[in-house]
Amino acid sequence: MMSVRTAIPFLCGSLFALIASPVVASPQKEMPEQAFLDQVEAPGHVLVTARGVEAVNAEARRQGLRFPAVGYWSPENICFKTPPAGDCNGLFRR
Repeated sequence: MMSVRTAIPFLCGSLFALIASPVVASPQKEMPEQAFLDQVEAPGHVLVTARGVEAVNAEARRQGLRFPAVGYWSPENICFKTPPAGDCNGLFRR
């Protein structure tokens, strides 16, 4: 069992690692519009637009982009609807 003296640095290090880790998009929901738009211009990010999330992911794979996506967004929250009802935007890293 860990003593309090050794547990505190371990817990602080774990907390720091969680805070410093990048936010990963949920594969089952879309980002709020402003959060998505704030990420579009970030260096190394690539915007992919297609009809539905499956088509977005297929195009991202074809382009050799990294997964998971930074995020997904569409005007009517339709990225994850089946069948695809319209354009979905996905943001990926090179």
